[in-house]
Amino acid sequence: MRETLTRLQKEGGDALAAYILMQRIFPKASPAYLVRGGICHEGLVISELGIYGAYLRYDFLKNKHNCGYLMRTKVSSSDEGGVAAGFAVLDSLYLTDKVICN
Repeated sequence: MRETLTRLQKEGGDALAAYILMQRIFPKASPAYLVRGGICHEGLVISELGIYGAYLRYDFLKNKHNCGYLMRTKVSSSDEGGVAAGFAVLDSLYLTDKVICN
């Protein structure tokens, strides 16, 4: 597959689009404080929200959406994103009734 993707990328055209599953998003960084191991760090961060769902089938179809979520925040200069590896922190949502547009 690697060879095919490399070849299609070099050739150009629309054929490569058939193999792309996800496109990278470049979110706007925000100032924040991150606490890890009792130490507070200040910097520009980006957050990633993952929403989980479930699909269960046994003589009937049950598809349950929104089974939970995971919010992960990391410094904007990092290309890594693992919480366990130390590149990001677990976060939580804070929802308000304000609409902020930038």
